[in-house]
Amino acid sequence: MDKKEVAMLAALEKKHVAAEAAYKKKPTDAKLKKAHIDAATKLADAVLVSPALAPKDKYPKSLRLYRGIKKIDAKNVHAKKQIELIEGIYRSMGRPIPK
Repeated sequence: MDKKEVAMLAALEKKHVAAEAAYKKKPTDAKLKKAHIDAATKLADAVLVSPALAPKDKYPKSLRLYRGIKKIDAKNVHAKKQIELIEGIYRSMGRPIPK
């Protein structure tokens, strides 16, 4: 299972990197913006629940991705909810929330 999970995460990471690069070249293109947000969301969601990653790896990475989505789309409800969820996890563990 871990090999398949790692391969799936690597594929999502590759798609995210490509979508981000395309968006950065043309930040005013609505289709590229949507593609970037979609790729980042899929990756963040997969990272957050991946059994192949330890909590010390998945929470900061997914939080960083969701924050990136919010930076591009401040009204993104899914990203906002997921940020609140992860920050709540950190608070419940008595750990500082990564910046």
